[in-house]
Amino acid sequence: MVQRYIEGETLEAIGGDYGVTRERVRQIVSKVGGSMAAESRKRRLEKREAETKAASQAFMASYGAVARTAAASGSTRSETVLRLAILFPEMDKDLAESTLRDSSIRFDTRAQDIFSKAVVEAGLYYLVGAELGLAPDPHFAAANLDLDMMTELVAVLQQGTATEEDISTILGIIGAAKRHIAEHPETTITGSRYDELRDELVPALGWESRQGASPWPPTRQTVMGKYTYWNAALESMGLAASKTGRPPGLVKFTEALYQKAICDFVSDMDMAGLYPSHDKYTEWCAAMNAAGNEYPSSSSIRNYFRNWTAALRFAQGETGSLSAAEQDQPTASAETEDRTATCPICSHEAWPIVRGLWCPSAGR
Repeated sequence: MVQRYIEGETLEAIGGDYGVTRERVRQIVSKVGGSMAAESRKRRLEKREAETKAASQAFMASYGAVARTAAASGSTRSETVLRLAILFPEMDKDLAESTLRDSSIRFDTRAQDIFSKAVVEAGLYYLVGAELGLAPDPHFAAANLDLDMMTELVAVLQQGTATEEDISTILGIIGAAKRHIAEHPETTITGSRYDELRDELVPALGWESRQGASPWPPTRQTVMGKYTYWNAALESMGLAASKTGRPPGLVKFTEALYQKAICDFVSDMDMAGLYPSHDKYTEWCAAMNAAGNEYPSSSSIRNYFRNWTAALRFAQGETGSLSAAEQDQPTASAETEDRTATCPICSHEAWPIVRGLWCPSAGR
């Protein structure tokens, strides 16, 4: 026991092999090995960490540039590891996976491509059923749910911690929701409520998938990745359109303005030496709005780019070219430019433009 502890094994693992509790193992190690065992273990772990760090640094020195280029081209982390393994067979795949996972490289997650449209819709049906408190209807599900969808969803849930009973219940609720919606076409759910339910249910029921996978039900961004608009997803599934949803075409910001917003944010974070996280954007956006400059919300940015990683990757590729062009643009502290723009959607008179964004309070 003492030697295995010194080698770095956990008390639980040792106790499991000997059929005793971790506390009993700790007592035996403390009595037999004394402080020398703990000190030896500490030195061994420090040495192991140093070796791992050195190996990771060597990996990045050899393959880091290639990995960054692959990520910039839209590859996921697993795809990048596979590319490297094929072309560099001597490479340690486990080391590559752990090193790239802990690196600052932002890989494409492509959550919208993990699930088929049928499985994405099943997630929405399930959360509608949960919101309404519907009891599972296994008879309706067995007779009416698409078999391919059921098979794919079972495979997805088995990647996590869902039991056979859990899976049966989920499919039963999906069936109950589909039946309820067919009988009550006025049924609807907002995107924000969908996210709230998902955030509550996924961790509470322990359905988190293994590391590197996305848990089901999918996020609202994934749903919108299939349909572009939330109401389009609802109507496609027989649900009533949400009254709070924005109809297609009535967008507040143009494509160029969304792109400018994320580039401005990343540039400001770089200047401040801060990581451009989703939460930081929320704080930054609030400060800009308070100053009278209206920027798209963090959720809007994420919806536009499909996910936050994609938004940051876009900004990383654009900020270098924007920095030179921005020299002639007014800064956040400069006097705002008061000029009238024309809405590209319907040609009505739009808000004045400040730093490339429409600002309703500027110059008024």
